[in-house]
Amino acid sequence: MSDPAVRVESVTKHFRIPLDRSFTLKHRITHLRSAARYRDLLALDDVSFNVGAGEFLGITGPNGCGKSTLLKILSRIYSPDSGRVRIAGRVAPFLELGVGFNPELSARENIFLGGAVLGLTRRELADRVHGILDFSELTEFADQKVKNFSSGMAVRLAFTVAIQADADILLMDEVLAVGDARFQEKCFDVFSDYKRHGRTIILVSHDLSSLNLYCDRVILFQKGHLVSDGPAADVTAQYRRLVGVMAEADDKDHHAGAAMATENRWGTRDVEITAVRLLDDAGSEHSSFATGGGLTVAIDYAVHADVSDFVFGLAFKRSDGINISGPNTRTANCRVSSSGPGTRGTITYTIPHVGLLGARYVLTAAVYDSVLNHPFDHIEDVLSFRVVDEQGRLGMVDLDGTWQQSRNGSGPGRFEGA
Repeated sequence: MSDPAVRVESVTKHFRIPLDRSFTLKHRITHLRSAARYRDLLALDDVSFNVGAGEFLGITGPNGCGKSTLLKILSRIYSPDSGRVRIAGRVAPFLELGVGFNPELSARENIFLGGAVLGLTRRELADRVHGILDFSELTEFADQKVKNFSSGMAVRLAFTVAIQADADILLMDEVLAVGDARFQEKCFDVFSDYKRHGRTIILVSHDLSSLNLYCDRVILFQKGHLVSDGPAADVTAQYRRLVGVMAEADDKDHHAGAAMATENRWGTRDVEITAVRLLDDAGSEHSSFATGGGLTVAIDYAVHADVSDFVFGLAFKRSDGINISGPNTRTANCRVSSSGPGTRGTITYTIPHVGLLGARYVLTAAVYDSVLNHPFDHIEDVLSFRVVDEQGRLGMVDLDGTWQQSRNGSGPGRFEGA
């Protein structure tokens, strides 16, 4: 087995973040006796992994988890505090596209300038200049100053110049933001060609769909730690779950008092909703749920008047206001009654398999009289919750359909799974 193209062994990197303005001359003069104060930021913590020659590796994770720091260490812009990096071959880092371009020069002139920085000769660039302009879709603007370009045009030019580098290993930080969808497809055609020629590609991106489509393998970072390393589909699914957990933590304080909110609430309170909870299959309270998993809405209530029967209802909306569903106990032929004032109870609505796809949703809870004319208690937007679809499917709901193929001369073949 050949040696890895990239070997990262126990790499750790710290940064000192200043807590005051002691780095300015004015502050130094006016605070002669004060010492500079810093906090320590652990950007990477004992990170180890290998990348094989010709492998397309994706790197993903939340903002601030250490992805870009790692690429800068691989590019030799930063040095690790401990550990070591071994790279077999020439490296072309695509970290800051367009660095070194002169906005006062034309696109054609900047091609020669940027290419010289990459180590290409003027003759090599003269042979490639028409191809570069054509690929970047800037032929008709070849002699226009770059300062007059839109941001998209400038980045397309910078990217097309950057991929001229004759390197064995390509390091790319969020290059999927280059151009429109059609131009991105052209870029990935280039990456596919690189793979066929045995070049190694390391791509940092938040675009999980593209990571699934193009990467042989993905690694996931969280707070400087490498938390997962494996097939792209498995790791991106884990990242989606991680996003749901993080969102739930952010929402925890909001949900603690949401059920008792009085804004957008009306009714006589003859029957009062005292709490609304979202539960998982195990009965634990959450605000993040997985597509295909279970979800139960539990409504606690108290009866304060002589009411014989009443109707509970829910409204599920996506966060942009689109109504999803409005179930209630009346249409479900579920009669709810009380034994008079002082009655307390809980009514639940259970969804055994959530069909909603990834998004944030808002829940309304209400209780009305038996003919749905008189509101006892109506709480609009009482809770919000997130649904995480590990597969990252598009749309609003999973239709739970199946695919089937019919072949000439044979019976139908059924496809299981997504």
